[in-house]
Formats: sequence, C-alpha cells, structure tokens
Amino acid sequence: MSALARGLVRAAVLLAALAALVLGGAGLASAHPTLLFTDPAADTAVSETPETITLLFNEAVTIGPNAVTVLDGDGRAQSVGESATAQDGRAVTAAVPDPLPPGTYTVRWQVTGDDGDLVEQDFRFAVGIALTGGGGAGGGGPSISWLDAALRWVLFAGVALALGGVIGERFTCSARAENPALPALRSAAPAGAAVGLAAVAGLGITLVADAGGTVGALWQGRAGEVLLVEAAGLLAALLVAVAGRRGWAIAPLLLVAAAEGVRSHAQTAQPFWGAALTGIHLAAAAIWVGALLHTTRAVLVWRRVPAAVRWVLRGYMRLAAWVFAAVVITGTLSALLLIPLSQVVSTTYGQVLLVKLGLVTAGAGLALTARVLVMRAPGRLAAAARVVRAESAVLLVVLAASAVLVSTPTVGAISEPGPPPPQGPVLPLGTLAGQIGMSVTASDGQVLVRLSTPRRGDYYAPEPDQDYALTGRLDATVAEGGPLSFRGCGRGCFVAPASWAEGENVLSLRADADGWQGGTVSELLAWPPQPGADDLSRAVSQLRAAGDITVYEAVTSDTSAGAPEPQRLDLPAEFFLAQEPYADGTAPQVARISGDPGPVRLALGYPAASMNVLLTLDEQGRIGEETLTDAKHLITRRFVYPDHE
Repeated sequence: MSALARGLVRAAVLLAALAALVLGGAGLASAHPTLLFTDPAADTAVSETPETITLLFNEAVTIGPNAVTVLDGDGRAQSVGESATAQDGRAVTAAVPDPLPPGTYTVRWQVTGDDGDLVEQDFRFAVGIALTGGGGAGGGGPSISWLDAALRWVLFAGVALALGGVIGERFTCSARAENPALPALRSAAPAGAAVGLAAVAGLGITLVADAGGTVGALWQGRAGEVLLVEAAGLLAALLVAVAGRRGWAIAPLLLVAAAEGVRSHAQTAQPFWGAALTGIHLAAAAIWVGALLHTTRAVLVWRRVPAAVRWVLRGYMRLAAWVFAAVVITGTLSALLLIPLSQVVSTTYGQVLLVKLGLVTAGAGLALTARVLVMRAPGRLAAAARVVRAESAVLLVVLAASAVLVSTPTVGAISEPGPPPPQGPVLPLGTLAGQIGMSVTASDGQVLVRLSTPRRGDYYAPEPDQDYALTGRLDATVAEGGPLSFRGCGRGCFVAPASWAEGENVLSLRADADGWQGGTVSELLAWPPQPGADDLSRAVSQLRAAGDITVYEAVTSDTSAGAPEPQRLDLPAEFFLAQEPYADGTAPQVARISGDPGPVRLALGYPAASMNVLLTLDEQGRIGEETLTDAKHLITRRFVYPDHE
C-alpha cells in the first residue's frame, strides 16, 4: 500500500472515530436531566422552615432568574432568594429568607439540560410544628446495669470517704486538741476524692463506648453532663484537700451528691423535689458512712487511750442520730414516689429496695448497740469498738445496694403496659432522627413510635439499657391540631391517642437518647391509607422486567450531618431486586398513601426486621424513588430506566 493510500485510510479512521464520538455525545446529551433528590424531600414534611430549597440533578443544568418558586396552599407565591447552581451545575438552590407558616407548599422549578430543552415540574412538601427536646415520655429496659452499679459503688464510697472523713475529723481534731500526744490520723479526703474521680472516669468511658465511641456523648446528653459536673466537683475537692484546705472540700462534694440527684429516678418521677430528696439522701448516707469509717480508724489507733475512744464515739453518735434520720426520711419519701407498695416484692427494683432497707436496719441496730455500750457500760469499750467495725462493714454494703438501686430501672420502666393492638388500616413509616432510628405505625385512633439506637460490638450480646425521650404534635393541613400525649410501652416504645383528619396530616416528632444525637422530624400522612398490595406487586414486576437500570443512592447514619453525596449505580434490575426486602412483591404491611394531587406512594413495614420502606411510583406505576430506614441507616434511591428521555 502506498503512502498516499495509508494516509487516506488513517484519515478515514480518524473521521469515523470523530463521528462516533460526536454521535455518541449527542446520544448522551439527548436525555433530559433527571431530578434525583430534593431537600425538603417530595411529599414529606419538615418541622421547621428550610433555610434553602435544593434540587439535585444527574447532570449539569442551566437556570434562569426564577428557576425555583414556592407557592402556598392558596397558590400565593412565597419569598425566595435568587436561584443559583452548585456542584458543577448539578445542584440548584434557592434560599428561603422568611419563616413559612405551617401548611403545604408547592415548589415549581424549571431548568435547561445539555440538550437545550426546558424541563419544568413541581413537588410538594409540608411545614409542621417545631418541637424542642425534653419533657417527653421516657422508656428504659428492665435489666440491671452491673458495670454501672460497680462503678457507682466505687463513686459513692469515694464521696463517703472524702465527705464523711472531713466531717469526722472534727471529733478527732478536738480529741487531739485535748490530748496532743494522740497519734495524728491522715485525712482520707484526698484518697476518697481520687477514688471517686476514677469511678467517674470509668462511667464516662462506658458512656462513650455505649455511644459507639462518640466522645460528644459526654456533653450532648444529661448523662454526660452529670458526669462532667461530678468530675469537676471531685477534682476541686481533691485539689483543696491536697492543699490542706479540707473544709473547703465539703461544697464541691455536696455538688456531686446534687448531680446524682439530677440523674435519679426520683427526679424523673417528680422534677426538682425528686432530685432534692435523692441529693440529701446520698449526702446524708455519705456522711454517715464516711464519718463512721474515720471513727473506726480512730478507735483502732487510739484503742489504748479509753478517754479518747469514748470522746470520738460520742461525737460520732451525736452526728449519726441526725444523718440516720435524714437517710430514713428521704429514702422513704423517694420510695413512695417510685414504687407502689403492691409491687415492692414482685419487681426487681422493689426487691433491691427491700435488701437496702434490711441493711440500713441492721446498721441502725449496730449503731444503737454501740451507743448503749459506750453510754451505759464504759468498761466495755472493746466490745463497742467491735460493734462499730461491724457497722462500718454493713454500711459499705448499704452503699453497694444504693449503687445497684440507682442502676435498676424503676417500676414504671418495667411494668409499662404494651400498646393496644392496631385497629383498622395500618400505615407504617420509618425515618432517622439524627442518629436515632424511628419506626412509626399509625392506625385508627393511635400512633405507635418505636425508637432505636445502633448496636455496637457483639450483636448477640444483651442490648444495653437506653433512656429515650419523645415529644410530638399532630396537625391537619386544613385545621390546627395539638400535642400528642405519649406514654411508655416498653424499651424505646411510645404510644399516644391520635385523631387523624381525613386528608393530609402533619406528624412532628422530637426524639432524644442519652449518648446519641437526636433530632426533629415531620411526616406528611394522607389518611386513611388504602390497600397497596396490588400496586406493590405490579411495581416489582415492572422493575424486574426493566433490564439494566441506573440507581442514584445516598446513605446516611446521621441526618443532622447534612445530605450525603449520591452515588451512581448501573446494574441489572434483577440483581438489585435480589437485595431488597420486597423482592417477591409482598410485604408484611403495605399501605397506599396517595395525596390528591400527588404521586402514588407505598408504605411498607417489616416489624420483625425493624425496617420500613417508602416507595414513590412514577406515571407508569414503576418504582421511581425509594426511602429505606432501619435502626442505623437512612437510604434514599432514585431510579432511572432505559427509556428515560
């Protein structure tokens, strides 16, 4: 072949490649842009006005000055900022400068794709009622946290050594003032504060571990905040005790007792007064135990000086009479707040309470015996000393019982009745409130909410105790509603009466859990739901027959961290379906929730798997969007089929 011929061939090949590239590029550009995700999500609700309306497309788009408009339920335009693009032109945003009143809103948008065609559509969202954390119903589990109990025993013992020791030093110091030859006793306050500080550190480590290693658990919930206050109090007590100002340690040590009152069961049952009762009870018990331990040390060291022993014992006994009365009165009042008399024997909390009561009674008996020996039989100081040592041992066990008691759920957490069985149609929904999984089941006259936090470590180990709080409000888009009165129905379970209005309802919920990031969510519910089993079966059949599909998927485990970047997946529809819980075209719970106007939406519930799926069908009845929620994740998907134009 001549050089000219070879040059012509190369030119022809180059022209063919260029033509294929141009034609291929034209074919790719001929498809209209596809709206993947919106924030707020289409046909859902938000608890507060969104700061920005965001639209995310599968390709770069261009926009005009009014690419995004927002209309209220009467068609009136709402104020929005100038539209802009981001993420290399794939995202369109428009700020919402003014708060939107509760209601339903329509977002209309128009963009131009690479093919030059103008595409315009709209979607709806609703604004509900913003809710604040706290004040809601709570629920826990029935088991005793033995690790927490052991650490709190060490904490209580450390506070007792420090606080009771400082107060007990009054008797020994006055005795040495009378007889300077008596050996000096080293103060137990620094050691007690250090022991308590170590226990608080251990409790902090377990709190962070239970939160999956999230150090923020130490300041994001009440449990962590209480530990920080206790750590500060013990550290302050340690520093002033080491500096020789042991009397100054009393105030920070009392702060530790007050902090324990704030986290107590009694505080939950009766705010403020419950905390006060528990704080006084723990302070009195610490003084009783610590002063007795200090007195016991003095009796052992000064046993050859009867006058000094008698002096110290009498001083301790005068103090013990007052603190014993405080322990009994505050303990009795707290018990009356927390447990009915009829359930004292039948519940774990009541049984631990009875053990503690028996130990306190034994300690009081030993104290009375020692008093009689000292006052009425001065020659039997040795016997009195033995009784005091026995009393010390019993009171240390009392502290252990107290630690177990505060680590045992109360009767309310154990004996909460389960939720009533659902009546009429059932609408299952799921979402993620921060890091808290939320499963909602709406039925005639009630709403049932189950909260969960992610499991860490050994999945088959017993689930750790978790304290939850939930508040909520129900509003119809055509009428004002009101707050929901939740009651506990078990671990992470809450139920409330609900008066559903026919048509659209906005359900706003605020969930919190110690050690985890909570959040506020809202759902837009059309009531009553209709049967959706046939729609699901047809949609799955169409998806299976679609061949190769494109799925844009975004996954998050914390909705407070912002929307994740979606990933594009090109895969066979059959392979995708094999991974889905609705692969066979059925679900344990299926409800059709179709707004008017609005697309067909199917709510699927899988109670045994703690999973919910929300499907949005396109005009052909195919699955166009999917939201899947479990205890750890919220997954959103947008489907693009081969015939998309």
